[in-house]
Amino acid sequence: MQKLFFLLSIFLSAATLGAQLKAPVASPRAKLSQNIGLVNITVDYSRPSKKGRTIFGSLVPYNKIWRTGANQATTFSVSDDIKINNQLVPKGEYHIYSVPREKRLDLIVYKKTDKWGSLKEFDESLIVARVVSDFIELPFSVETFEISFDNISNNGSTLNLIWDNMLAIYYIDALTKDKMVNNIKNTLSKNPKPSDYQKAALYYYEEGLDKEKAYEWINLAFESYKEPKYWQLRVKALVYNYYGKSREALKIAKQGLKQAKKSDAPDGLNTLSLLVDRLSK
Repeated sequence: MQKLFFLLSIFLSAATLGAQLKAPVASPRAKLSQNIGLVNITVDYSRPSKKGRTIFGSLVPYNKIWRTGANQATTFSVSDDIKINNQLVPKGEYHIYSVPREKRLDLIVYKKTDKWGSLKEFDESLIVARVVSDFIELPFSVETFEISFDNISNNGSTLNLIWDNMLAIYYIDALTKDKMVNNIKNTLSKNPKPSDYQKAALYYYEEGLDKEKAYEWINLAFESYKEPKYWQLRVKALVYNYYGKSREALKIAKQGLKQAKKSDAPDGLNTLSLLVDRLSK
């Protein structure tokens, strides 16, 4: 009988634990993944809220290490090498800590450890990059801490940290240009498809690179297009205009506009109408 009561008590305890009340957490977790150029960057962090408190210099003290969020230290992963404020961050997974100062925010990319939360002091051998941003004082207050990417281009973006009325901005270089030039060189040397030539020509146009190569590649692409689509004609018009053949570019753009009308493609109609207008001036 005693054994029965013992087993029953274990069962009831387990059932009670399994039925524990779930409640909202004070600083909910967020995960942000962003492609920038050829690189994917992921930030995994917790987002504390202001709740009427003074943040920098009080809740988050000056000159002390901050986990750049709450709970577990913020994780920062990059699928390939990047630079932040011109400092190299190799491919890998890191923690990002910060040290608020009175007028700036020091951001530290740190080799990932098993340490939970913040640090009392840094191990200098684990620091990968240390970058600085002056605080920008905002005319409004942001309730919940946020990390975001903005001003995204083929080559980079800004990394923004914002909370209360303070914004810190860091500059990410995705090191795209060298990677793309090498990728194009390798791809075009190994039985390339017409679309490979077209992508290469468009990239060289967008980045202001070698006009001769862009012109050569778009023509090689069009050697295989029996009935070119309107978006292919748009790229050809852009590259021809870039090369200096503006009259031919206008004719090609008009041809593309006609194709877009036949295809009943609103986006194509809009972009090609704008291109025809621009090339007509």
